Amino acid sequence: MKYVIIGASAAGLACAEQIRKEDKSGEITVLTKEEYLPYSRPSISYYLKGAVKEKEMYLRKPSYYAVNRIDIITGAKVTEIDRTEKTVKVGRKVYPYDKLCICAGSKPFIPPMKNVSSKENACTFLDLASSKVIKEKANGNTRAVVIGAGLIGMKAAEGLSKICKSVDVVELSPRILPSILDAKSAKGVKRYIEEKGHIKYHLGDTVTEAKSRGKKITSVILKSGKELKCDMLILAVGVRPETELAEKAGLEVDRGIIVNSKTMQTSDENIYAAGDCTVSIDMLDGRKKVIALWVNAVQQGSIAGSQMAGGEQTLGGAYSVNAIDFYGLRICTCGLINAEGERYSDKVLQSGDSYKRLIFEDNHLVGFVLINASENAGIYTSLIENQTDLSGLEGDIFETPSLFLFEKSVRAQRLKGEAV
Repeated sequence: MKYVIIGASAAGLACAEQIRKEDKSGEITVLTKEEYLPYSRPSISYYLKGAVKEKEMYLRKPSYYAVNRIDIITGAKVTEIDRTEKTVKVGRKVYPYDKLCICAGSKPFIPPMKNVSSKENACTFLDLASSKVIKEKANGNTRAVVIGAGLIGMKAAEGLSKICKSVDVVELSPRILPSILDAKSAKGVKRYIEEKGHIKYHLGDTVTEAKSRGKKITSVILKSGKELKCDMLILAVGVRPETELAEKAGLEVDRGIIVNSKTMQTSDENIYAAGDCTVSIDMLDGRKKVIALWVNAVQQGSIAGSQMAGGEQTLGGAYSVNAIDFYGLRICTCGLINAEGERYSDKVLQSGDSYKRLIFEDNHLVGFVLINASENAGIYTSLIENQTDLSGLEGDIFETPSLFLFEKSVRAQRLKGEAV
């Protein structure tokens, strides 16, 4: 059996490893357009600020791939998938497959701005190569402007604040980290980061154009009319699924690649897809979403690999979960953070720098925001994933959530699989 995987990040590596677990003899070829073996994407901000070295970012030692007979070809940009011939093309080289998995990831979204395209000090921040470019260009005299206060932009800003003279962050939303924080918690996090990181925010605003001298941007103009001096512009508004190959091949695509939510199979029975390039169904509200998260990509990659190798593993369900820190402030979020509607309610407990917010749908926990209060994150996540009915709960879920807070019959069912 010949297996080909396009992409060597979280989903691609997980797919290859699961195939090898279930098929000891098949040929596994992983094609990546990057020049590096699989590495930790979340670590690029730590590399930027000097907290980790490049060699510490790699997920496996080179010998691992040889021992497990996983052939990873770097610098291999796939230009075409031929579904009839069952081949993929890299330059003049053609790779045949019996089963194919597309783990192409995502690409930066660049909003329309005047005089920004092709400027040499305008950079994205999504991979090791872009992080290296920024690290090479930035210094103690650099005035950096980051467009976007989501996860990518905020980690870029944190890394740059360790290097640069100043960091301004421009965000269209009225709050930072809008996808993982509610309005109240976002204010506290913003205040903390401003104090610790010396970062200045411009919320509810956006960059409309840049002024330049030659090929370098010298300042940016905001919609509000503000002008910010700028030696380096970081484009971190967000990402979009990389779907070009799938579209050209005639696979079903709607924002991302459409897959079977259980098996990760695409509209072609011999082609699977996993990770940020796919559309997932959120198990908590049933909506189709692009859940561009490392843990989600790993799970999907493993399921795709199992299915490709004839295994029976299926995906239980997808939902958003994040664990991240900024200047020592630990943030854990999960599920439906910004759920709206009468059927949702929430409870908030705040004490000093500690903040807990739990979101409920009837008698079920469907989301949480924990700031400097992550000790029970695993239990809360389990309650969400298992869609546990909380009606039998005794005690305070904020303080000591545990199986033993449920009445005896519920504990027996959870522990033994049967009612008493």
